[in-house]
Amino acid sequence: MLRASGVQWDLRKVDHYECYDELDWKIQWQKERDSLARYLVRIGEMKESVKIIQQALKAIPGGPFENLEARRLNQGKNSEWNLFEYQFISKKPSPTFKLPKQEHYVRVEAPKGEYGIFLIGDDSVFPWRLKIRSPGFINLQILPQLVKGMKLADIMTILGSIDIIMGEVDR
Repeated sequence: MLRASGVQWDLRKVDHYECYDELDWKIQWQKERDSLARYLVRIGEMKESVKIIQQALKAIPGGPFENLEARRLNQGKNSEWNLFEYQFISKKPSPTFKLPKQEHYVRVEAPKGEYGIFLIGDDSVFPWRLKIRSPGFINLQILPQLVKGMKLADIMTILGSIDIIMGEVDR
C-alpha cells in the first residue's frame, strides 16, 4: 500500500536484516496511488523475488548433503525410516528461553506490508502479553478513504488490490 503511494520503503533495505544487503534487488514502487499502482507493485515484487531467489541459490555453498526424507519416501512404507525413532528427523524443536522483564517489538517485511510482533516478558518462558500486528488489518483501515466517491463496481477492484485476508482482520 505504501509503495503504491510513491514511498520507497522496504524493511529489508531499512533494517538491513538477513542477507538482503548482499543481494542486488530494487524496491518496487509506483506514485499513482490507485488500484493499478498496487497491482503493478505486486507484479514487480514477484519479479524481484525471482531475482532474489536466483541470487540466493547461487550463494548456497556446495558440498555433500543427505535428504533423509527423500530416502524414506523412496524405500516405501515398510522402510525402517518409517519407525518411531526416525519420525521426527529434520524437524527442529522450538527453542525455549526466558523472556526478560521488558518490552520487545520485532518487525519483518511481509508480502502485504510490515508484520510486527510485540511481546512483554515477565522473566518466564511464556510472554505476559503478545500482540501480532498483521499487515492486512492495517491496510484495511484506509478503505473508507479509498471508496469515497467511487462507484459500487469499483469497490471489488479496490478490495482486490488491497488483498486483505479476513482472518487477519477479525479482531
